[in-house]
Amino acid sequence: MKLKNNWHIIVVFLSILNTTSFVAQNTEQSNKVVEQLTEQQKKMLAEQQLFIDKSKKEFKNSLTDKQKKILLNKTLPRKEKSRLLNESLSKKQQSLVAVNKVLLRDRQIKFKRSLTKKQIVRLRRFAKARDIHDRKRLRRRLRRLISDNLNSDS
Repeated sequence: MKLKNNWHIIVVFLSILNTTSFVAQNTEQSNKVVEQLTEQQKKMLAEQQLFIDKSKKEFKNSLTDKQKKILLNKTLPRKEKSRLLNESLSKKQQSLVAVNKVLLRDRQIKFKRSLTKKQIVRLRRFAKARDIHDRKRLRRRLRRLISDNLNSDS
């Protein structure tokens, strides 16, 4: 009789067990992906991540109070926030965004050119096997793993 009343607890427990093994499997797969990269490629990714962080910080520091209020407004949809923010950007901010976009694209192209065909095939297979939302989380995790590996080697 108690089982009938507490069935939701059992379901939650079983789902947690299932999720834990899935997360462990994803961590193992992402570690394999990182192991396939050369030290130079890991360094390139780490530098790229540092550049992204630096440019984000620089852009955030250049925002006015009005622009910050637009970004923090929870009632506006994402597209509307983007449109309002783009309209409110100064020439200096627009040039900062454009320059950073070009520099980041150049770094990405340089990294992609450094990959071997075998690495490209493995990375594509790995990425296609993931959910779209999970891919973003995976990229962040890979960047963290790479930066941790570079810091531990130094």
